[in-house]
Amino acid sequence: PRRDLLADGPRDRHFVGEPEDDGRLALRFGDGRHGQPPRPGAELRVAYRIGNGTAGNVGAEAINHLVVCQDQPPHLRGRSTAIPPQDALLRVRNPMPASGGTDPEPLDQVRQLAPLALSRTRLRAVTAADYAELAAALPGVRRAAAELRWTGSGQEVHVAVEPYGHATADTALLEAVGHGLEAYRRIGHDLVVRPALVVPLDLELQVCAAPGYQRGHVLAELRRVLGNRALPDGRLGFFHPDALGFGEPVRVSRLVAAAAAVPGVVSARVTRLRRQFGRDDGELADGLLRLGALEIAGCDNDPDWPENGRLSIVIGGGR
Repeated sequence: PRRDLLADGPRDRHFVGEPEDDGRLALRFGDGRHGQPPRPGAELRVAYRIGNGTAGNVGAEAINHLVVCQDQPPHLRGRSTAIPPQDALLRVRNPMPASGGTDPEPLDQVRQLAPLALSRTRLRAVTAADYAELAAALPGVRRAAAELRWTGSGQEVHVAVEPYGHATADTALLEAVGHGLEAYRRIGHDLVVRPALVVPLDLELQVCAAPGYQRGHVLAELRRVLGNRALPDGRLGFFHPDALGFGEPVRVSRLVAAAAAVPGVVSARVTRLRRQFGRDDGELADGLLRLGALEIAGCDNDPDWPENGRLSIVIGGGR
């Protein structure tokens, strides 16, 4: 018996047992190409064992006799472990209770749970989400995203990865991810692995400070809250790498809410929102800046690295 006949040759004497819905077992033989078929009119002698499910889990001392078959099954003939004759048996007993017997899974339950089994163990990448999930599970990858693109002659899968502890994935990690995904790649999909694309932003806020608050203190706290580092209380800055995910848009409402939550801020208004070095595509009027599936918004606001995003805050009021 075999699970399938795909690896069989024309002379392999194998077969597959296929349970039917009514409990019977159908035997499927080869077709001459995968497995040798039986000769027409040949007599088949079948030796098999069956279980009785949970009914066989009897208690201790419940078994007291043994039924011995006179004819040995073909698979036991010639072995030294032959069944001893009845007169050699002194007593049959089971001092310990039997265990291990299980009933067949109901067919209705199989039909209900079988489609869910594919999501538990992913064996093949078909959608962009499949590629992203498999890439994120590889060593050295903190998170990943994927996108399917039509090239005119076929489909390409672009996978963007973000490593641990580094701003940009190096060549070694990209090659490792590509090699790891190759076993799951769908036939017909060309695979392209690239670093995550960080989109630097150009932002400007107008803030009104409350009377009695020093503008310098409010300004410093705004830069921390809208920065890319973790705050002393454990919260993440607005542009912290873990705060924004792949393809997540930057919303004006969230920016205003984060700025307004700073102590001493009476009001806040976003006056500029666009990609750095890019043209104004109406992001401010729409209330959000959209990003591609493989892009992550960033705004380091570091004078030494102006190409990584700029945050301008115009503050009034206070003292």
